[in-house]
Amino acid sequence: MDGISPELSRALARMFPPEARWAYFQKRNGPMFVYNTERIHERYPTAAEGKFESAVFMPVGKGSRSGKATRFEVLEASRSLHELRRDAKARALRLYEEWEQTGKVVV
Repeated sequence: MDGISPELSRALARMFPPEARWAYFQKRNGPMFVYNTERIHERYPTAAEGKFESAVFMPVGKGSRSGKATRFEVLEASRSLHELRRDAKARALRLYEEWEQTGKVVV
């Protein structure tokens, strides 16, 4: 039993759809302003099914203040769903630019 059978592999793929890809804006290891580049598809459909999302991930833990963070957590208040990818990207970029100017994440 070196590998997984093709049937089992296909069944697992149906059960666990791939995570939607995402991109982000970030400077100096500060917050990551992210957006999905693909529509969201989940195992158990929710309100996010078939939409795009934008959010802010804040650095946490060791190194978060010195710009050497290795962990990031989503700022729940920053999550937003969008019908169009360009809207999600525009929001992430707007939040990033506001952060660059003020040094604060405003959602």
